[in-house]
Amino acid sequence: MQVTSKATVDVAITSDLMCPWCWVGLRNLQAASKQSNIRTNITWKPFMLRPNIPDEGQPKDGTPASRVGTHLRQAGEMAGINFTGLTDRTPNTMMFHATLKMLQDDPHVDAATVTEYHEAVFEGYFTLGVFPDEKGLLEAATKLNDDNRVASKIKQLYGDSSILDKHKHEVRQEADEASYSGISGVPTFEFNGRRAFSGGQSVSTFASYLEHFAAQNNAVDDK
Repeated sequence: MQVTSKATVDVAITSDLMCPWCWVGLRNLQAASKQSNIRTNITWKPFMLRPNIPDEGQPKDGTPASRVGTHLRQAGEMAGINFTGLTDRTPNTMMFHATLKMLQDDPHVDAATVTEYHEAVFEGYFTLGVFPDEKGLLEAATKLNDDNRVASKIKQLYGDSSILDKHKHEVRQEADEASYSGISGVPTFEFNGRRAFSGGQSVSTFASYLEHFAAQNNAVDDK
């Protein structure tokens, strides 16, 4: 299918930080975008798989090696991800979602930077063994090549309990809306506002959807 090199598709990803397939799905989407020469404009929507976990997290059973199944390990390797199982606690992801929402709502932070930050938190949690509390979430921001602008915004957020509580409240509402709309698993992907599928699908599947929706965009532009 022929699409222009300037084609862009809006992609919304409903996800939760503790879901490893959300990272695999993102990487496969990125690979498909590069392969098909179709740009993506990614936005993130919150989902909380285990909302009742305490703020300090919940200890995980087993060893790092036993926490990563063979299928996930292989899928990670294919996507360039090293799932280590080093983080020994399952997090409550509300603080992460509130942080991401603040960044996504900030007109001075572009979508690519939001996704870059999200990946830094993914890497911390799934590869480096960094628990995503306030300290870990700030540490992820220092990985960005942005003169610590994102880190400064996050520090400001954590220093203002009223703004932080506002974002948490909005995250709860959005996560509930996702459940009410029929989403029961993540990642769930929408292309140009249309819900398509769930799961960390293959690069070829993502490429097929990108090409389809990019062609639709081109058809509209040509009218």
